[in-house]
Amino acid sequence: MRTFSLLFAAIALVMLAMFVIYVVGGPVDPVIAGGILVSFLACLAPALLLLKPFEPPDALRRRREEARRKREERRRSKGDPGRGSGS
Repeated sequence: MRTFSLLFAAIALVMLAMFVIYVVGGPVDPVIAGGILVSFLACLAPALLLLKPFEPPDALRRRREEARRKREERRRSKGDPGRGSGS
């Protein structure tokens, strides 16, 4: 998810640069300037939505700790019987 949000943010940054260059560059057609600005906002919205955490920080921390505990338990359960058996 983070990769997609960074991709959207990069595209939004490029669109903003295009908008600024177009406006500063010379005579401006309002329709084209508006289209570029809407494109910028259309790319910025998903980037911000994907970067925003959907859970409070405490819940995220608790979920990560539980996942880490489960991984450690799986490693212990797989590692003990497998080492005793062999050739």
